[in-house]
Amino acid sequence: MNVIVDLSLIPLGTGVSLSPYVAACEKALAAAGLKPVLHANGTNLEGEWDVVFGAIKRCHELVHEMGAPASRP
Repeated sequence: MNVIVDLSLIPLGTGVSLSPYVAACEKALAAAGLKPVLHANGTNLEGEWDVVFGAIKRCHELVHEMGAPASRP
């Protein structure tokens, strides 16, 4: 099943510059075989469900590996 997603990932607690996180996610999305289209408020993705959501999961992992704190309940 194909999906179209508008991804907006906001790493809280990381300061004011988000460009390193955006760049890392863009690379991960492209590495997954997707063609991310960045816009002012997020990134558009289109592709097979498992590929798209696997890439989104990888973006979340990367952001935390880069130092963004994990949420706490």
